Amino acid sequence: MIEQGRSWRLERNGNVVFAAVSAEFACYAESSGPVGGGHRHPAWQLMLSWDGEVTATDETGRITTGPGVLVPPGMRCAVTHPDGFTGLWIDPYGLAIAGRPGIQALDRAQVRRLLACTGGDLDPIQLRRIVRRTLGDAPAIDPRFSRALSLLDSNTDIEDLAVRVGLSARRLRQLSVETIGGPLTTLRRWHRLREAGLQLPFHSAAEVAAQTGFADQPHLIRTMVALCGRTPGSSDARMTLSAPAR
Repeated sequence: MIEQGRSWRLERNGNVVFAAVSAEFACYAESSGPVGGGHRHPAWQLMLSWDGEVTATDETGRITTGPGVLVPPGMRCAVTHPDGFTGLWIDPYGLAIAGRPGIQALDRAQVRRLLACTGGDLDPIQLRRIVRRTLGDAPAIDPRFSRALSLLDSNTDIEDLAVRVGLSARRLRQLSVETIGGPLTTLRRWHRLREAGLQLPFHSAAEVAAQTGFADQPHLIRTMVALCGRTPGSSDARMTLSAPAR
């Protein structure tokens, strides 16, 4: 995984759109924009309102409202928010919350702390410190699985990845379920999607799909709808090239 933060910021007709990726974190923010539909994400999902309330509805119909919400990995949900919001995604090994957590509401002080470190290139060291202070520590991880995570974006076949870290493929799959709640291939799909998000404002969806490991443009679109509840064309970021990629 790449620790160095990469980001872009675009503006069109007063709407500011921002995206950044670094290590286990990804961020997307808009000063105004559409609300996504129901989706299921493999990472911890934080939706933070700049000034207002966020409402999240889980798969049972339970509603949680607050200045921000934290949605656990793998939970299907629909989130509504006012104009001015930041989404922060943390890979599933980045937080340890005991039991089977539901959607949690965050108070305004927690939201302010998190927003303060997501407005530019993401510094993973600073962000980890704020996340742990605000939401809790990260879980202990088998060092061999941690090594596998560091190689995940190399596109190495999972069986070959197991060999490289000194595990059988079966044991690697077991550790994946125990540590991140599902297969490494799902987390890899998310990493490909967030990489696509860094490129989409500057290239066609078909080009981005080919460059980021998707079978084709429809595969990219289906993945984005499934994980984020939105299509690549739903943001003003697809309609302008007012700033260079970073």
